[in-house]
Amino acid sequence: MQRLNFKLLGLKLCERIPKVSRIQLVVDIVIKVLSCHDNLDTYLMIGDAYLDIIFENQLDAFPNVLLDGIFERALEEKIGENELVTLQSILSKCITHFGNIASIFGLNHFVDILDMTYGSSRNSIYLHILSMATRNGHIQDPTIIEVLMQVAQALYDGVDFSNMRKDDYQHPSRVISHFVFMVTYNFASISELQSHVGNGSSNISFIKSCLAFSEVTIPSIPTSLRQLNLYLETAEVALLGGFVSHSDGLIDAAVNCLRNLDSVDGLPIPEDVNGVISSMCKLCGMLVMVPGSLEQGVACIPKQILYFLDSRSWILPRMKTKVLSAVVFLSAALAQNQLLYHTRREVIGNNQLFFGVPSYSQELLSLDGVILHDIVNIVLQEPSMAIRGKIALEFCNCIASVFTMTDETLEACSKLVGIARSCLSADNKFLQSTLMFLDEHQFRL
Repeated sequence: MQRLNFKLLGLKLCERIPKVSRIQLVVDIVIKVLSCHDNLDTYLMIGDAYLDIIFENQLDAFPNVLLDGIFERALEEKIGENELVTLQSILSKCITHFGNIASIFGLNHFVDILDMTYGSSRNSIYLHILSMATRNGHIQDPTIIEVLMQVAQALYDGVDFSNMRKDDYQHPSRVISHFVFMVTYNFASISELQSHVGNGSSNISFIKSCLAFSEVTIPSIPTSLRQLNLYLETAEVALLGGFVSHSDGLIDAAVNCLRNLDSVDGLPIPEDVNGVISSMCKLCGMLVMVPGSLEQGVACIPKQILYFLDSRSWILPRMKTKVLSAVVFLSAALAQNQLLYHTRREVIGNNQLFFGVPSYSQELLSLDGVILHDIVNIVLQEPSMAIRGKIALEFCNCIASVFTMTDETLEACSKLVGIARSCLSADNKFLQSTLMFLDEHQFRL
């Protein structure tokens, strides 16, 4: 009952702010009363009731005292739904009153208390912070940018877009996008930007900001193909910056987009198909640089790429051959005893990661078997005789260039040469040069 009386008194005083005298005496009494209450709910209720009159009289020391008390009690007592509503009111009043992001984050335990919030209350506070932060011009402080990036990402992660109307989620999306627009790194020209990115440790904050923004915004893009391309571009930035764990997650997200490509967007138009093929080849190139996964196995993603090719009838055989060639070269690169490519010296490669793991070479052999099988099948699917013969010879050269001669590779080349001979004339120059090349590499048919 006493806490309700204090709350009612505080609300009445706030209604008569111009007529209240000796406000400092009132605040001193409130602080004494608060110190006597260990219960978080009571503490929050009384503190919230007096905040308006305190802010109106510019008594800016009181919020720090209040936040200290909240933090101490929140460590001992879980914040329930009732407390959360009152806490949201207190934090929102602090944001509105100070109106400056540096001042707000400088309040005692403000960020710590913010981390204790959850659900829709946390989202509302985050939205309030971002809206206020972008109202006062460009944001340049790297520390502030880093914290706000985390706020933006948490806001996006906390919004359930699948259960919201479009109009409801447009506001947080606009606020996040506007925040990123207001971030500035003081670059006067693109040459300064390039110099900054290439300048060792000074680019870390910039790259982190780019990664955080991309991870927040890419999932909201409506088409899987655009998501795929952006995930790969962002993974490339992560690799250049040495953030290998980030690139792992981004590549997994890109593969997931690939898996859902036509089920979500419908059949792509021809221009999109070219883009898909280009992105898949780029993905194969990146996999040479990114260490594999001990849990999933080194051949997991390449096999998913092969499955995608096999299951998409809208990709022409002659286009599938480009990706198959990329997978062939990827497999050859991963099979080296000493991998030549590393993102950074401190990041171990597959030759160390999979050292002594017998399944590594077994997985690559299994992958090679799938590749050889798919090559022959895809060549046979090409309707044009001339193109079919040309593709068969291209794959013969590819196989002989990167694989050692085994019964499996010899059988595949034999089938491909047979296809080429059935499609091309005996004196075809490409056919003759391919036969010579195979012979030089001990592929004697």
